[in-house]
Amino acid sequence: MKNAFNYFFIGIIQGITEFLPVSSSGHIVLFGSLFELDNLLLISIVAHIGTLFAVLFCYRKRIVEIIKHPVKDKTFLNLVIATIPSIIIVLIFNTFLEDNFSAKTLIWGFIISAILLMIADFKKESTKPVTKRSALYMGISQGLALLPGISRSGSTLTCGLLVGVNKNEALDFSFLMSIPIIIASAVYESFKLIKYQLSINFLGIFIVMITSFIFGIISIKLMLKTIKKNKLYYFSIYLVVLSLLIVIFY
Repeated sequence: MKNAFNYFFIGIIQGITEFLPVSSSGHIVLFGSLFELDNLLLISIVAHIGTLFAVLFCYRKRIVEIIKHPVKDKTFLNLVIATIPSIIIVLIFNTFLEDNFSAKTLIWGFIISAILLMIADFKKESTKPVTKRSALYMGISQGLALLPGISRSGSTLTCGLLVGVNKNEALDFSFLMSIPIIIASAVYESFKLIKYQLSINFLGIFIVMITSFIFGIISIKLMLKTIKKNKLYYFSIYLVVLSLLIVIFY
């Protein structure tokens, strides 16, 4: 029963933090170590698949349009442009960052994310759509979010706003950008599991996937409402408080 609750909680954490600008990877590492769960890498992969289903569900109509008209729809090309630099950056720096990960690097990542969100909150409103140029910059920022504690959604959203993209457009594109990168990440991480002989808790895996899916949907809806009200600084405050707690208890 205790383990079931732990899996449930990890699914909630992943679902909520994947699309809120607070760094899901940083939270998974923090809470995963606290619960001492086995096969944390597998759990992380399954949790990301759950959030992938969440964004596919919320943007299903938009995704169908892109699939039907990939050439005519500019979003498809923009997603390709954004994804390429993200994957290149991850492939180059992922191993180095994994080997040098620590609680201190998490703190700096959280603080940087907090600053980015404050910038995003006070950026003047724009009416420009996502262009090839802005997609490229947002893709680079998504790759740099590989740094521990830096929020993927927060960095891509802020980058989009800084290059003049409309808030709602930037947020929608940020969510759509997560689809190819989550798929690529899940495939990449899955190859690491091949060398391990895992004892899989199928009930735990199911719980993680379902809860991350449900709370991923909630997270997306919440973020869409938050961006309209210019309340991103709430997340900045949260990240600063979390950083202080890490300093005190780690």
